[in-house]
Amino acid sequence: MREENEVSNHLIRNLERISPENSIFNYKSGSKAFVSLGKGNIREWLETFLPNTRIIIEPKIIGSIIGIQYINGELNKVINKNSQDITESLSSLKIIPKSLPIKNRIEIQGILVDYKTTSNKKNKTEFIEIQNFKSQCKRLMFCAFQIFHCNINHYQSLQELKHLNFEIPQTQFTNFISDIEIYLQCWREGMLFTSYPTNGLVLKINSRKFQKYLGGNNISIPWAYEVN
Repeated sequence: MREENEVSNHLIRNLERISPENSIFNYKSGSKAFVSLGKGNIREWLETFLPNTRIIIEPKIIGSIIGIQYINGELNKVINKNSQDITESLSSLKIIPKSLPIKNRIEIQGILVDYKTTSNKKNKTEFIEIQNFKSQCKRLMFCAFQIFHCNINHYQSLQELKHLNFEIPQTQFTNFISDIEIYLQCWREGMLFTSYPTNGLVLKINSRKFQKYLGGNNISIPWAYEVN
């Protein structure tokens, strides 16, 4: 219990106050809720960083991206990528905690995935329709991978999510950007992240300070990159 309280207090200390204009949960239905990952020439992206920049490597899991909002410790709202409210559709899923031991407002991003679909499926993206959530509830897994408005590094945020009883993705990390091609080749040969249906890897700068320095825009995240 003491360890859980220490984890919760650490997260609470690092959560920013979320203003209404900065919350993706206030977007109008039909608008794009989530910013895309960076894409393009992976070598050019990596060359902009120091050789010892710590990078977290995650699977690019095939599924439906959703956002979850908790207020006063209780599940308040769930939205899909088009800012549509799907809270009622997902209310019966046990894979999403209904309450958290944190009274602060907290907003989380993750992905719903059919865990029985474990083979890699190139170029396939959204394969779970909203109307199928209830009928497929026994086959679905929710994997959380980001806490919005939080001032801790990416690895720490994943550990906080894990302590809050969320499933988190498998990860690898490296301090040497020259290793990225090795991880990519391992994924292509089916030796990495085989527990999920994937169509690539996601590379994320671990340092929150560096993430803020790189900034962001309404199109893509400069500190996270998709490669396949």
